[in-house]
Amino acid sequence: MSALRILPVEGRKEKRLREALRGLSLARRASQIWIQTAGRIYDAPALADLDQDGELEILIATEALEVFRSDGHRFPGFPFYAGAAFASRPALGDLNGDGWLEIVIGCDDDHVYALDARGRLLPGWPRRTEGDVYGRPAIVDLDGDGKPEVIAGSDDGRVYVWRADGTPLRGWPRTTQGFVSSSPVVCDLDQDGDLEIIVGSWDGHVHVWKADGNPSPGWPQLAGHFVWSSPAIADLNGDGALEVVAISDRICVWWPDGTPLLGWPQTLRSFAVASPILTDLDGDGCVEIVAAADRVYAWRSSGDPLPGFPVDLGTFIWARPEAIDLDQDGKPELLVGGWDGALYALRGNGALLGAFPLGSPIFAPPLVHRGQSGPEILLGAWNGGLYRLTPEDLETIGPLPEKRGQVEWRRMPLRGSLILPEDTPVFVQVDHVPSPRAVLLYRRAQDAIAHPIPLVLHGGQWVALFPPLPAGTHGTIYGNQHPHGGPFMEPVDFRVRSCGHAIRRRWRRRILRRWPWIWRLLPLSRLV
Repeated sequence: MSALRILPVEGRKEKRLREALRGLSLARRASQIWIQTAGRIYDAPALADLDQDGELEILIATEALEVFRSDGHRFPGFPFYAGAAFASRPALGDLNGDGWLEIVIGCDDDHVYALDARGRLLPGWPRRTEGDVYGRPAIVDLDGDGKPEVIAGSDDGRVYVWRADGTPLRGWPRTTQGFVSSSPVVCDLDQDGDLEIIVGSWDGHVHVWKADGNPSPGWPQLAGHFVWSSPAIADLNGDGALEVVAISDRICVWWPDGTPLLGWPQTLRSFAVASPILTDLDGDGCVEIVAAADRVYAWRSSGDPLPGFPVDLGTFIWARPEAIDLDQDGKPELLVGGWDGALYALRGNGALLGAFPLGSPIFAPPLVHRGQSGPEILLGAWNGGLYRLTPEDLETIGPLPEKRGQVEWRRMPLRGSLILPEDTPVFVQVDHVPSPRAVLLYRRAQDAIAHPIPLVLHGGQWVALFPPLPAGTHGTIYGNQHPHGGPFMEPVDFRVRSCGHAIRRRWRRRILRRWPWIWRLLPLSRLV
């Protein structure tokens, strides 16, 4: 086991920093997993006291919605299976006014589900959209009647609002011209006493609507490339007004009326998926903007880069970074998870503190929970493992090389066919990409339109992440420059073939759906 290398810092601060990082080993060994789930983890878990016993339960979206007690044992009534996997983080709120929390979650089967604390569907749910629901729904009283509404975006390009009983709110849904994978942000943006809904869309715009569904004056605003992630809202310059921060292949900042803030936008080298975070990184009392893509970026509200940034970790960063004060000096450090399977800790000046290896790509942001004994960090990985970093852990572990054997990698051929495994996301390396706005488009034989896949920089290479497709699927892949550029590669045929691990996953899903109690009888490692 290699020791964690900590960059030199001075005096007592070095001692405090070392002690803090020693308290953040990955469940004593990076190869050990605190909770093993049924599938890949795409987002942070949610914490809530579902049974009102004073202990928090852990809700994780994978191939099923899984719920665990704080001791790692399964919570009664779960897992809950739907028609496809869950990539949406669960939202929680008292929908029906009974004094208990309900769970709302979007699914890749085009539905939004609302469940009680025992995993039972609420009356009027699920609600169907016409596309995958990737973002986390919002639960908020939008119209001021004292009862919460559910707000969700869909890959059909619409934003939906339903009452607690599942009936649509008047004026909704509203339509964009691209996928809506962004989680809705709800706030009183213009400070007129009424709430607005803010989302990003793959049409390249950030949209703002009033509660009645009418566009807010000055919106939508063009961000550039696809807007995959959720906007962030804060008063950046201390003038009392809220600003909107959104990211695509550049990061944009607007006043509440849609006017760009001076010094913005700022350009990135790669398309970004992760939402920006807003935090006082250098302890000067002002909010900085932190973004992650091919590198970790940080700017002041003026648009000037923060000293020491950007930081190149040699990997693409899909998940939103998290800020936590590790050394208790009043300044947060950054936790950043990469496709290379490591969780990195960075100081506010960009210096690397250390890396914690999981050996599996990280798509979920770390969740920082302040427990009775100090901070806990929960981190989900693509291997389905939920890792817990606690102050009681005594060892730290140095970085490991990327383990590509745990994921599927391909290289786009110049001619011939691309063969993909069934039911498996695949990283495809693409050569000779002309710009960060280049995209791949795949069209299956039965499709009327092509599906876009943005390209990102990972380790100096342009990579597209193909979604899982069933065996027998075939079609054509094109390369184009978004939004109006020409092709940059010759069309390539693709085919999806059956493979052993996908067959095992199908049988596992069938067994667990029919006999969910089998989780308690067999070691989980036998099922994963």
